[in-house]
Amino acid sequence: MRIATLYLLLFFVFSHAYFGKENEALAVFGWATLLQSPRTVAFEGAGSAFPSQDFGAALMNPALLQGEGFGAGLSWQSGDLVNNQGIAVFSHSLSIGGIEGRMQHTYGVVDNGEVWHHDEHGEPENIASYPIAQYYAITAAFPLKHFKFGITGRYLWDRLAETPISQVGMGLAMDWGLLWNSGSARYGFALMGRHLGRQVRPYIKGGVNGYALASELAASAFWRSNQNLTWLFECSAPRYSPATGKLGLEYRFAEPVLIRAGMQRELIDVARFARSIFDSSENAPKAGYYRLFSAGAGYRLWNLILDYSYSMLIEGQGNEHRVALSGSF
Repeated sequence: MRIATLYLLLFFVFSHAYFGKENEALAVFGWATLLQSPRTVAFEGAGSAFPSQDFGAALMNPALLQGEGFGAGLSWQSGDLVNNQGIAVFSHSLSIGGIEGRMQHTYGVVDNGEVWHHDEHGEPENIASYPIAQYYAITAAFPLKHFKFGITGRYLWDRLAETPISQVGMGLAMDWGLLWNSGSARYGFALMGRHLGRQVRPYIKGGVNGYALASELAASAFWRSNQNLTWLFECSAPRYSPATGKLGLEYRFAEPVLIRAGMQRELIDVARFARSIFDSSENAPKAGYYRLFSAGAGYRLWNLILDYSYSMLIEGQGNEHRVALSGSF
């Protein structure tokens, strides 16, 4: 009961960070939104209403957390724009007041290695820093009569430099999710609020504090058109960016093998593209997200699951790779 009370207080304390606009365009800790499992990235985040034991599903929607016994997983990602980033998770059953639920502990890290300083004229200095960012999150999910409810509390820690005036930046965040108990395996619907929170310690001693995180509200759905093919949809409204549409699919290629693909675009770009089909004077849109598309596959062997995803970046910036191993025992 104490945990439930704490999460409820976090909800009311931090929800204002999404709706308040005092610090518009000054979102912090955006790196935390990029620490995802290969399965989630292969869908481009569209699978937030699709139940799964994948630990990344609970990072997109806490209400998706499920499983039996103990679970563990490890995900790592690298590429032309990311390097040395990963997630480690551990999950177990949870009982509060006779209500049976589940809890997941998540640790995420972004290690940027050695970064050399430059002065205000862009000239290199003989000073190097080793920026590193980390977070720890606790997710809990409980079944209700018509919905399944999930909530995540997250502590973020970010060191940019080791200069005399710099210090570790810190933040607190919360996610919540509702998953509709439709009673059908063919379709589903969910609502989410992600990264509702704020900075609680500035990066510079005596600096400005209280900036909001890169929060967003989202609605998601899935539809299984046949036994092997599932379509996934999400529409998200970020605090500081245009609304985004996400589309993904999963196909059961064989009993232990699943293949996936997904893409996301700003809805304003989708509207412009639709108009350009009928109006030659309308310019076709540029890609509204740094990943052009993603694809991946999953393979199950007994209680172990191996997942992989590949993402192509826009404008020749390269690609990203993610791999994960998870299991239950």
